[in-house]
Amino acid sequence: MSSRFPFWLLCIASVLCCGFLQIGESVPELAKGTWAGSAPVKLAEYKGKKMVALLFWAPESSGARAVQHFAGTAYRLRKTPVAFVAVGKGSVDQVMKFPPFRQFGGIPVLADPAGRNQALFLRSENRLPLALLIGKDGKLLWRGAPGRLAAVVNAVEKDKYDQKRVRYEDDFSAAFSAFVVKNDFKGALAYLDRELGNPLADPLEIVALQVGIHYRRLNSVDGALAAVHKAQERFPGQAPYFEMELKLLELGHREDLMEEFYLRLTWIFRKQPGVLLNFVRHEMNRPVEQMIPRNVYIAARAAANAEKFQDDREKGRALIFYAQSLYCLGRVDLALPVAERAVKLLKGTSEYPQAQGVAGFYRKLVEFLPRIKE
Repeated sequence: MSSRFPFWLLCIASVLCCGFLQIGESVPELAKGTWAGSAPVKLAEYKGKKMVALLFWAPESSGARAVQHFAGTAYRLRKTPVAFVAVGKGSVDQVMKFPPFRQFGGIPVLADPAGRNQALFLRSENRLPLALLIGKDGKLLWRGAPGRLAAVVNAVEKDKYDQKRVRYEDDFSAAFSAFVVKNDFKGALAYLDRELGNPLADPLEIVALQVGIHYRRLNSVDGALAAVHKAQERFPGQAPYFEMELKLLELGHREDLMEEFYLRLTWIFRKQPGVLLNFVRHEMNRPVEQMIPRNVYIAARAAANAEKFQDDREKGRALIFYAQSLYCLGRVDLALPVAERAVKLLKGTSEYPQAQGVAGFYRKLVEFLPRIKE
């Protein structure tokens, strides 16, 4: 299954006023503070040589994950022209005693108790932790969640950076956060609904934020499901919205809606066995005590009997999953002929040995089962 279900990605920030550093503007020099165990750093020294990644964080529990993301990104990009600097809102003692501090390694860390650098680099509505990327020309390229930093660096290096889109995302994040900070969830939902029509917007992210408000903030599984269903109608045939719905049903313990979900899913994707197999994998990877036989059967059977396959290999793979599902459901007698059909279709492919092994095991079981007396 896709891991693109960002209910928890509501860390975004605010908007539509002047007096803050905007995307594309030249960045100022770091304000004075105390460097925690490292020599002072001047951003001007990197101009024309390296991009600079800045992390703004506070030495408290909410900043631990940001530090881990930032330090991990710095390690992965250690051979690229990117300099890493962290700014902690706290005293030197607070910063250095923060448990994940050691993960910074050789990254320079500036202790800034008064938050003077926040005022220079962030919007007033921004919340820590937050990362920034500064270009070699000394201008702000991006501002956002630390976990996205590596992807942004990669986009810049591959000449896929789109300043217009990035600036829109920065403004969008700011506007949305302004509603959330005020607990104006009705206003936030209305804003998100309007933005769904913006060509620069990411519909999946917006729907995920809508779902997050309903589920996390308003404690309404039904409201979240309604938002997903509306998105499925607006963007038909897009699997991530169905993955989102399934996750909601699981989180909300709505087993009563699962059968209807799978029947609808298998009809909509009846010509896309690859999509259906993703759901089969998801169901079969559950702990055995959480497995719902009906759901496994509906999804696996639909994938095996899809109306359209790319080739024999795709059909063979679907049949193997169907055979395995039948075996898990206690019907090895039905699983064997399905597995044998899969073997014929997968001959000459990398999946052929596995299919042979599965079919051979089922054959042994079928031959042995009549000998069991108690």
